[in-house]
Amino acid sequence: MSAVPSGPTARHHSRAALALSAAHAERLEQLCKPDGRVFLGLAALYLAAWAAGVALAAVVQAPLALLLVSAFLGSQLHALTVLQHDCGHRSAFRSASANLWFGRLLAVFVYMPFTTFTELHRRHHGFLGEADGDPDEWFYEGGKSWLYLRECLFMPRFIVLSLTRLPAGDVRRRVWAELGAHTAVHAAVVAGLLLLGQTQLLVWGWALPLLWLACVFNPISRGFEHQPMAELPAGDPARRDLRHNTVTVSSRLVGVLWANIGFHVEHHMYPRVPFYRLPALHALFDGKAYRVALYPLGPVAQRRARMLHVGTRLTKEQP
Repeated sequence: MSAVPSGPTARHHSRAALALSAAHAERLEQLCKPDGRVFLGLAALYLAAWAAGVALAAVVQAPLALLLVSAFLGSQLHALTVLQHDCGHRSAFRSASANLWFGRLLAVFVYMPFTTFTELHRRHHGFLGEADGDPDEWFYEGGKSWLYLRECLFMPRFIVLSLTRLPAGDVRRRVWAELGAHTAVHAAVVAGLLLLGQTQLLVWGWALPLLWLACVFNPISRGFEHQPMAELPAGDPARRDLRHNTVTVSSRLVGVLWANIGFHVEHHMYPRVPFYRLPALHALFDGKAYRVALYPLGPVAQRRARMLHVGTRLTKEQP
């Protein structure tokens, strides 16, 4: 691996190396423009898939089938998390109010307050690689062996951080208000299902999907996209370099399932690009050097080589 600049220079150097050329400026500007109608249409599809899964959880009888349905619902909850994440970046709608309220609506499904995620996630983008600034640093500091287990505590940890570390005042009041609303909604769902005798739906359509999200899908997605941070030693300048501290997952199937959050290097470079345009942004990155894997938890290439599918094998075409 070539030498990596240290200190603040490392971040600027990596961004300069990954930045699109002036020839792509107009295309990039187009990619960054939110299209609320497209977002709503795709959100409707993800929500319809979730609703279909809930309907199946109410009628399916075979235990294995119920387990698969609950896993599917957990995966859909992760996709909804990504959609509210776009609202937090204000890349879903041009209206700040629309981003706020639709993001809050989507956040209800996963319980975490929208303000909690948005405020801390902005700090993650601004301070990635800085131990004192990135709220995600705790997940990485235990090394790879603890990374995925710690990610299971993502939601409770972020809620606590948002109530203790964010500035007191309006932000914390919003967190408390959203947390109260979410608690009321989920308590009403639990009480309603119990009163209706829908214990099966409560377990397989509500409780287990949240468990799948917290302990499987979210750790795999969030953990893998920054796994290098858990492997790079403290003080290594590569921790501040997007070419080395972040992984892109290029599988289009994973992209469909999880709303393209796998295109993570691209997302960190241009967070205002909506999720449905990240594959197009990924294509513009062709030939640039950064870490890429075909699927989560798969082998990671140190350089971004052009990848060709030949039958069932994956080969590399060196630049």
